[in-house]
Amino acid sequence: MNFNYKLPRVQELESISVLNTPTAATDVVLDNGVLTVLDESGATAVTIKACDLLGFRYNAGNLNGTPNVVDVDLTAATLVANSIYSLTISAPYVQNFFGGGQETRAVYIPRTYTVSVDATPTVAELQTLFVNAINSDPFAYFSAASVAGDVVRITADSALAGQLFVEINVPGITPAMITQSTAWVAPVGTVTEVLRYINNTAIVTGPTYDRYIILHRQVIRHNAVSGLGVIRNATSLVYLNTAGGGTAATVTKLTSILNGSYGAVSLAQASDYLGCPAV
Repeated sequence: MNFNYKLPRVQELESISVLNTPTAATDVVLDNGVLTVLDESGATAVTIKACDLLGFRYNAGNLNGTPNVVDVDLTAATLVANSIYSLTISAPYVQNFFGGGQETRAVYIPRTYTVSVDATPTVAELQTLFVNAINSDPFAYFSAASVAGDVVRITADSALAGQLFVEINVPGITPAMITQSTAWVAPVGTVTEVLRYINNTAIVTGPTYDRYIILHRQVIRHNAVSGLGVIRNATSLVYLNTAGGGTAATVTKLTSILNGSYGAVSLAQASDYLGCPAV
């Protein structure tokens, strides 16, 4: 069965730049205390005072990400004849049938698997029952396999599902026995992601973009403060085409500006942080 997934959007988005052919010298500039990032057309897209920078996150473009894999170790299970046990799996970014997502609480319902053991139950039997129940579920967005050592290994069908959350109702099995075999890595800078912010396929050429999420302060007018401004937290996005010839140099420069190491190169660069005129 095909599923729809919806990774969360960046909130409080103030500005965005998409650069397919970035040039470090001209597209990212720190001057007189102001960081400026251009867009592909050469227009100013992001403008932030250096003194208003709060933090940032950089991620290299990643087309597919890495689906989460979770191991459930049943070795310590204490089984009782003819008893019923259950295992529940959920993921945050699987959309429900009505197209909702996590932000509307319209997430796809968790999948619960209830199995019954026989009069002489074994851990191997329970392992097989859970694996078969999961793999016969047409509405599952993951699959299961039996792994040596009485382990049920659960693998998400897509990295877009996010991290899997697994709960089990079997005596003797504690949360510590549910472990991450392969950590979830989200796709980054895909065309689908960028088009959520810039709905223009002529600009978004991809296939992937390196991404900066920059958190900063912003002064805005507010009717609660007559004639003055108030400060709020805002977020700006910068996308750099991963395959762009100037991307590596642009990443190096922008990262050094954001983490404060840019001025360590020369006194002239250090002075670029000073000024902070009105923006």
